[in-house]
Parts: sequence; structure tokens; C-alpha cells
Amino acid sequence: MLKRTSIVVTGLAAVLLSTAAFADSTPAASMAKPKTAEKTQKMTERCSSLETQFDQAITAHANAAKAAAAKQLRAKGATLCSANNQTMGIRNLTQALKDIGVKPHA
Repeated sequence: MLKRTSIVVTGLAAVLLSTAAFADSTPAASMAKPKTAEKTQKMTERCSSLETQFDQAITAHANAAKAAAAKQLRAKGATLCSANNQTMGIRNLTQALKDIGVKPHA
């Protein structure tokens, strides 16, 4: 009976250890977040796209109720994007477009 119990315990330990070893052998790259440089590049491109969209749209929406405030937000957004604060820059640029009644491109 003791021999059978030790065999079962040994087998169980082997299964648990092999599962842990298998989990460690999965490629970390498949679970990793996108590289920081790639993310920064995409956000910089997004900033540029929103700036261009605003610049093209403001002429047609110059008389919007919030046009003056939107121009200030656009300038602030561009400054933030240039200062490596793309997240806040994108928020400002998106709000600037909304303030003049334009839906930001995805």
C-alpha cells in the first residue's frame, strides 16, 4: 500500500512539474505587448493624420461655434505630439475635430 501511494505521489509530482515546464517553454513573443518603438510610431502617425484632417476641415467649418477653441486645441495637440506625449495630443486633436463638428478618422 505504501509503495502504491509513493508511486501515485511521484507520478502526480511529475505531471505537475512537466506542466510548469511546458508553460515556461511557450514563446514569450506571442504574449508580449507590441514593441514600444512600433507603438510610438503608430501614435505619431495618428497625430499627423488628425492634424491633417483638422487643417483640411477647418476651412469648411470656420464658422462653427467652437472654431476658435478648436484651433487652440489643435495647436496644443500638435505641441503635445511633438513633445512625445502623443496620448494627450491625440485626445486634444480628436476633441478639436469634434468641436467643429467633424468625426475623426479611425
